[in-house]
Amino acid sequence: EEGMMMTAFKCMLVACLVAAAFAQCPEDWNAKKCLGSSGQLATDPQLPYVQEKIVWHAGMTGHSHYTIDPKKTALFVIDPQNVYAKCPEVMGEPTVENLIQSPSAEGFKGHSPLCCEKFYPCVERQNKLAEAARAKGMPVFLHAHVYRDTDGDGKVDNCGGLCDFDVLGWAGWPEAWNLWNAAMPWHEMAFAPKDAKGFLPDREKDYYAEKSTFSAMTEPVVKELRALGVDTVVITGFMTQYCSVTTSRHAHDLGFKVVYVQDANDGPLLQELLSGIDENAAVPFHLGIAVVDVIKTDEFLANLEGSKQEL
Repeated sequence: EEGMMMTAFKCMLVACLVAAAFAQCPEDWNAKKCLGSSGQLATDPQLPYVQEKIVWHAGMTGHSHYTIDPKKTALFVIDPQNVYAKCPEVMGEPTVENLIQSPSAEGFKGHSPLCCEKFYPCVERQNKLAEAARAKGMPVFLHAHVYRDTDGDGKVDNCGGLCDFDVLGWAGWPEAWNLWNAAMPWHEMAFAPKDAKGFLPDREKDYYAEKSTFSAMTEPVVKELRALGVDTVVITGFMTQYCSVTTSRHAHDLGFKVVYVQDANDGPLLQELLSGIDENAAVPFHLGIAVVDVIKTDEFLANLEGSKQEL
């Protein structure tokens, strides 16, 4: 009987640890706005289709934009984390070599090989968008990509297929998924005031959700969007060619209207140097043909200012 009680106790303890691992929110966050951690992607039913055409100008020089109703729109700020913020302190002319400097190298100061060179200009725009959204009564959703050790064995348990890839192992960064490991500093949110130039959340009003998938359209997030009556999501964040594009396509397939703010998303400098492709030109171009309404921050803010205020 004593053995059975001990086994039951251990099971309860493990269950508590697992629950804690999957119910993370930043300190002092409104518990009612904390959506926990999820790797479960939202599925059907789709939102009912209501047509609002995006009309292109001749030569694809521009196009019309969705009408923004603050009551039915949510702003996404995807993954404003140190893994994308921490560029080498002294880069000079950026090179692959200084971006992939190994953590074991002499003088290493904690940068991330996936740093985005436009991270802080993007965050500045995200702050403007969030401030304007809150003033209109539009919900703001903060997302974080985090992998956690849920069973205490020292290894992350929820990175899924990404753990198959070790693309930076050749560069002295073995097991690159550790850049999103909750036990490592790179996963932390680049929030002001701790990061003077970071994103400034409203810990009382904004929603917070962790994900272990490229798409931010997880079950708890979409459940909340539907409860709020949201039919339009505005995409900002990191990285352009991973979570931003995947979230955009997923939201589109679920029937949401998607607005992609081109100058409030960015991808890692390393991949641009290696591929020669500017992701911030290529990704919005392809998305804009049949998936999202592409717009820049100032134009979106002007459109939002002209919308009806709903507090």
